[in-house]
Amino acid sequence: MATARASAAPFLLILLATLLCAAAAASSWEDREPWRCVRRCEDRPRHQRARCVQECREEQERGRDELGRRGEGSGDEREQEQEQERSRRPYVFDRRSFRRVVRSEQGSVRVLRPFHEASKLLRGIRDYRVAVLEANPRSFIVPSHTDAHCIGYVAQGEGVVATIENGERRSYTIKEGDVFVAPAGAVTYLANTDGRRKLVIAKILHTISVPGKFQFFFGAGGRNPESILSSFSKSVQRAAYKTSSERLERLFGKQDKGIIVRASEEQVRELRRHASEGGHGPHWPLPPFGESHGPYSLLDQRPSISNRHGQLYEADARSFRDLAEHDVRVSLVNISAGSMSAPFYNSRSIKIAYVLDGEGHVEIVCPHLAQGGGESEEHGRRGGRSERGGRGRRGEEESEESEEEEAGQGYHTIRARVSRGTAFVVPVGHPVVEVASRGTNLQIVCFEVQADKNEKVYLAGANSVLRKLDGAAKELAFAARAPEVDEVLDAQREQGFLPGPEESGRQEREREEEHQEGRRGRQEREREEEEGGRREELAETFLRLATGRL
Repeated sequence: MATARASAAPFLLILLATLLCAAAAASSWEDREPWRCVRRCEDRPRHQRARCVQECREEQERGRDELGRRGEGSGDEREQEQEQERSRRPYVFDRRSFRRVVRSEQGSVRVLRPFHEASKLLRGIRDYRVAVLEANPRSFIVPSHTDAHCIGYVAQGEGVVATIENGERRSYTIKEGDVFVAPAGAVTYLANTDGRRKLVIAKILHTISVPGKFQFFFGAGGRNPESILSSFSKSVQRAAYKTSSERLERLFGKQDKGIIVRASEEQVRELRRHASEGGHGPHWPLPPFGESHGPYSLLDQRPSISNRHGQLYEADARSFRDLAEHDVRVSLVNISAGSMSAPFYNSRSIKIAYVLDGEGHVEIVCPHLAQGGGESEEHGRRGGRSERGGRGRRGEEESEESEEEEAGQGYHTIRARVSRGTAFVVPVGHPVVEVASRGTNLQIVCFEVQADKNEKVYLAGANSVLRKLDGAAKELAFAARAPEVDEVLDAQREQGFLPGPEESGRQEREREEEHQEGRRGRQEREREEEEGGRREELAETFLRLATGRL
């Protein structure tokens, strides 16, 4: 035994030394490569050095991630599993589906990846993106313009938003519940004027130049963010500003704190002083006034639908003129804890929804996935056709006939948990139900694109479209007598928002218990009456016997 230990000791020492050398080599490589990159940045112009150093850091992080994936060995499998999960639920996106495009100590901007890259079923909204801005108290988002229209909803906090368009600057205060529009190309900047709470804005971006792609352009800036003006040649800069290169380099080389920076209390007061109060009335603009500018307060309006199970607030082109040219309706849905929205679908609009607060789940009925319309199924069909290349025209016709025969034979239900930060899409004509958990309300902001002449069609409740069918149509569609159909369709008296599955189950159990208690009460009363009758008969018999004896 001692001999074996003695022979194994040198081997262990050699193995340990090899591991230490490998670790030292890897560490020296990680330390040396970023240093070389930073040294190369010193050769860049002064206003571009900060951007170059940032790119070096990002390249280092990507290298470490790549090494980590190689070391784990199962990254491809996990990525494949995630892709399969996305194909099963192509309309739902959790917080991990967002990526940060702006990051600083004072806030961030997270953007959902393009819809048409997530699923081919979402190609109809390939021009739209979802983004979320979070800005710390007393922070300032530097002026910029984008090549996309922005429609925002203030989910939390208060602040000031300013736009410069057609040579005119407009500055307004914004608060929770406000909707505002920032057109493409308009120079826009914001500030969080609250000293305690974050400013959170959920928004959609309607891209113009490249479908699903947008860019920020910073005219005022320095090294971080880099000003677009510093990219022109020095001769053009001198001619444009009639200033020496040294002064221009000093001006465009100072800012290096990022896109979202800290503002002093005095600067915040100055921004607030120049801003006017936002929010339009319920009938803005009234004729003969012109276009509306500034935010529109959803929460100050009367809800379209309201009961103890939820409220629906809406803003469209008729109530808020700024939405007219974008053909978008913005709505806020507040579902009470344990309740749900009545099943409905949109006749023309595609709904892009973002969960602001609460927890629950959504159910979306989709015929495409049931008929093999997902990406994986399409890929499988393409592969199958390539393998059966010699099948011929007759086989293709038979395949088309079989696919046509499947219409109306089944649907796929996408059921997914949702919470704060979840986004989901409901295509045109797809029925949907949103259910709040028992613990909290579920608040959702909805951006409905292609909103002109859209109608919400409810499938259950007092305003159900099925109740509008005439008697003959009901009997033919349900294969039942019309009174029997009406008994089911008319049972729900609420509309828009209904008791949720758990609450409905509890109410049904309570009704069943009441029914059982009533039945038990009737049985006891019948038993008592029967026993009373027997006692009376016995008494009469005893009296007859006693009288006979006397």
